[in-house]
Amino acid sequence: MEKFVQSSRDDGIVVFSLGSMVKNLTTEKANMIASGLAQIPQKVLWRYSGEKPQTLGSNTRIYDWIPQNDLLGHAKTKAFITHSGTNGIYEAIYHGVPMLGIPMFGDQPDNMVHVETKGAAVTVSLNVMTAESLRDAVNTVINNKSYKENAMRLSRIHHDRPMSPRDEAVFWIEFTMRNKGAKHLRVQAHELTWYQYHSLDVLTFFITLDLFLIFILTKTCSFCFQRCCGRKIRTAKRKAE
Repeated sequence: MEKFVQSSRDDGIVVFSLGSMVKNLTTEKANMIASGLAQIPQKVLWRYSGEKPQTLGSNTRIYDWIPQNDLLGHAKTKAFITHSGTNGIYEAIYHGVPMLGIPMFGDQPDNMVHVETKGAAVTVSLNVMTAESLRDAVNTVINNKSYKENAMRLSRIHHDRPMSPRDEAVFWIEFTMRNKGAKHLRVQAHELTWYQYHSLDVLTFFITLDLFLIFILTKTCSFCFQRCCGRKIRTAKRKAE
């Protein structure tokens, strides 16, 4: 894989992954995507587990799995084609890689809106995407320097913290040791009984209250019905007499 990446020379590489859940691309879609990727000068590493597309270009290799974070951190990576999952977006932001989003479901469209608003990504729809629109979108993200600049700006913000994650983890581990387990930080849910934890006592209260209100309403309606009907019956008897 490293040899293939290095063979890209100055053109660099594009990392492409639609995540672990998307495995049902149609043959038509796969061929369309492969055709679009074949038209860009970069080498493409595509995580894809379906049947090999007939239009796959010599610049594209498909893999059942790729070391996504490592590839995004590679100096030759120019762009990341993603399904817009949260983890992938944060990895790309961490490494300052501009993105081409192909959101499909869940939080993915909303995730892409946020990144696109920051000027670090372009979004395309899988349903209306063509080989040409995919090619143009990739070229836009790579050749328009503003996307890389915005991605790097987000990366700097992401890295700007008082201490590294490792130092922070060490601090809190030592904090817990110094303070005898830091019981004051213990989640109070651990002190609840099982029925309190599952809110069964609250549920029982509301069910009892509802049943009581239904009982009162039923008795009130019954009383009113009896009074009204009773008067009509007595009036009818008097007229009959």
